[in-house]
Order: sequence, then C-alpha cells, then structure tokens
Amino acid sequence: MTVGKPAAAGVRLDASDMKILQALSLDARTSLTRLARRVGLSKQVLSYRLKQLERKKVIRGYHAIPNLAVLDLTHYRMFLKYQGMTVEKEQDLINCLKGQKEIAWLTLLEGDFDLEFVAWARRLEEFSAIYDGILERFGSYFGEKYFSIATRLEYLSARFLDGETKASVLAIGDRDGRFNPDELDRKILNELNRDGRLSLAALARACGVPVVAIKARLDNMLDKKVIVGFGLKINHNLIGFTYRKVFLKLNNQSEEAQARLWAYLRRQRNVIFILKTIGSYDMEFEVMTASNEEFYNLMRDFRSGFADDVKLTHNVIVHDELKYGRLDI
Repeated sequence: MTVGKPAAAGVRLDASDMKILQALSLDARTSLTRLARRVGLSKQVLSYRLKQLERKKVIRGYHAIPNLAVLDLTHYRMFLKYQGMTVEKEQDLINCLKGQKEIAWLTLLEGDFDLEFVAWARRLEEFSAIYDGILERFGSYFGEKYFSIATRLEYLSARFLDGETKASVLAIGDRDGRFNPDELDRKILNELNRDGRLSLAALARACGVPVVAIKARLDNMLDKKVIVGFGLKINHNLIGFTYRKVFLKLNNQSEEAQARLWAYLRRQRNVIFILKTIGSYDMEFEVMTASNEEFYNLMRDFRSGFADDVKLTHNVIVHDELKYGRLDI
C-alpha cells in the first residue's frame, strides 16, 4: 500500500500512522512515552493520532497473547465448508460460537472454506464435547470439515505496514514450566485479553484489589512468560490489505527442512503468523498483501525456493475476524 494513499473505504494512513501500528503490533501495552520515542513523535501528537486510529476503527482492539503451553492449553482448529446454509442459520451458528467461552477465535473465510473456529482447551475430550454440540445443532449444514491441532505458533510484527525487514517474533509452544492461575490471575488474564492497554488502576478496579497487587501479579506472569506479549488487531479491510491463510503439505519433513521454511517465512515482511500443525496440512502461514499481484509474486517465489520441500499449497481469504485470541479461563 502506498503511504498516504486512501484505502477503498476512504481511510488515509500516512507514514506516521503506519509506524504507530507496526510498533504496537506485538507490543500493544507499551507506554505513550516509549511509543512516542520509537515512532519519532511528540507524546501529544502520538496520543491524538492513536485516538484517531481507534475512533476510525482502524484499531479494533488490544489483547494479551497468552502462552498456551504454560497454561496447559492446546490450540484446536476447525475449518468448515457450508452446504445449504442460509443467512439466518449462519447467524445462528455465529452467535452460538461467539457465546462459547472456549472458542478463542472465529473467522469468516472466502474460498474453499467458509468459517474457522479455534478452541483453547486442556484435553481433546474438551474440544470434542464442544464440537459434538455444534455438530448436533448445525452438522447438516457442513459439507466439508478440516481439523488440525497447532503445536507451535509464532506471531510476527506487522512489517507489511512500514517495510521493516527484521521481524519481532513471539513464539508459543515451547513448554517451560507450567503455571496454574488462581482466581485473581484468571481475572487479570481475562481482562487484559479483552483490553490489553487497560491501566493498572483500571485492572485493580475490575478485580477489586489494590494496584500494588495487580502489578505484582502481572509482573510475575510476564516474568514466567504466561503472557508473551500484547497484540494489536487491525481492520485490514479498512486500510486496503487482503489477509490470507496459506496451508502447506510438505514433501520433506526433516527438522532441517522445516527450519529452513520457518527462517524464510520470518524474513518475509508480509508474513504475520506461522503455525506447525497436526492434520491434513503440516504447516500454515498468514500474510497481508496490498494487491493480488503482491500475493502472486510472494507465492511464486516461495514455491520456486522450496520446490523440493513443499508438495502442495492452498490458500483462503480472511473476510473478517469476529473473535480473535479471546481467552476466558
């Protein structure tokens, strides 16, 4: 996207807006003072610009990124293709999924799948109970289903916005100890997942404890990597980007080959998310591009560079995210 060019929906982002969004993409809780230094603006100008991005709904929200492995949670995913689905019945399905606390992600898709939902659960039996309930009510409207478990996830900073080449990376999947949250920890995690920029004072009011207790608990969870970062959800449609999920079947399953793939994807400024999965596909990555041509060129270069390692690629477009990374434990 050309800096300063209006997107299709009429939102205009200049270089400073892009820098703000990129800087917040994995560090959304950073202070205004630090953020102002990082993007080269005064604190007053930054505050005004940030409020404008929120008011115009370019920024949809901020959320804590929990370390699922440390919390003993698994990332279960289901992709669905409809058959005979009416608009009214789809809305019933969406309302059902949005209302279940275990459903952390809910995504409307375009292409070979129509909907994705993600459940964060401790055991496969927990996910199976959720899925069985959905099947009982809506199973006759599902033509195709694809299930997978994500065993490693990496969030990459939003370099597609300002052309940064080096990515900041937040990895989830390496189990370094286990954390058993008590009631106060859960309240803090849930509140920060709804609004990652909540002040300590606001958290204290929401949880009914002194600020000093909130700070101590939050510092402890950050130190133990229960929370690995704070994400920013951007309205990609509003600023003229297309968001795609790319599925990979691998020929070469060796650790060395997969390490090469991950290293390559981390270097691509359009890539924002990488997953290792167990299911019909072996890996996935997610990309933001400003045009179909940009996506075509990215995939052409990728397939050429990994012709011997990758058997098949497949992609779908993300139309909208109705729930994103919602933790409710």
